[in-house]
Amino acid sequence: MQRGSCAAKGRRIALACVGLCACGARAPLWIRGDTVAIPRGSFTMGSADADANRNEQPVHRVHVAAFRLDRTEVTVKAYGECVRAGKCREPEAFVEEKGNYRIFCNWRHPEGRAMHPVNCVDFFQASAFCAWAGKRLPTEEEWEYVASGGEGRKFPWGNDEPSPTRLNACASECPANLGAKRFPLQTPLFAASDGWPETAPAGSYPAGASRHGVLDLAGNVWEWTMSFYAAYDGSNREAKRVLRGGSWGGGDARTLRTTNRFRLDGEGRGQFLGFRCAK
Repeated sequence: MQRGSCAAKGRRIALACVGLCACGARAPLWIRGDTVAIPRGSFTMGSADADANRNEQPVHRVHVAAFRLDRTEVTVKAYGECVRAGKCREPEAFVEEKGNYRIFCNWRHPEGRAMHPVNCVDFFQASAFCAWAGKRLPTEEEWEYVASGGEGRKFPWGNDEPSPTRLNACASECPANLGAKRFPLQTPLFAASDGWPETAPAGSYPAGASRHGVLDLAGNVWEWTMSFYAAYDGSNREAKRVLRGGSWGGGDARTLRTTNRFRLDGEGRGQFLGFRCAK
């Protein structure tokens, strides 16, 4: 009887351990849950404006099914949970070396930067995190639908030009910071400060929110999407992934427009690259 009880107890402990391990591998609720509901709808994708790039044309109607999108970009803290769960590879880490782009990487940065967006990640690392969180990367169409509000907004907040209260871009403190780290100087987008010489903590600019309340869709970090790059008229397709939104290094307002498109190989990493998830 005693041996049977011990065996039964051992099985219960083993089963409990399996349950704990399974739970430990799953993303915490605070990572899975901070999303915004986006209703289905149709919108005009692309731009015919004078400052539009050729790859934003021709404009065309797109239907988007209902989905959810992360309110903010994925932070260093959130990505760290995935690394600790063994489901994500570490991003490129900060190194104290002038002229090396990793001097701008937030992972293992001496300032901490837990609530800043994780950067220096490639498409595959972004995809792995989203899968672990029970999500996925947004499509290019979904991203633009939310950023434009489905109503043709030039910027997520509307049609007014960017300002340092609405987003983190290359502001007055940016050129000196780049120069001190031996990077090419950038003409600042603003004469005033936006508060951060590099990335800002996710969600720092509520005045820049989209129609649906999504934050940081312009500036801070370029965001990976799941979409392969293709010309809208079908004349060209590439094995590169589309990124959207511009970054903290942006000194040109055209890169921050909701219709602007950027593409890179999936293995690309850099100080300006991050992501958010959808489901």
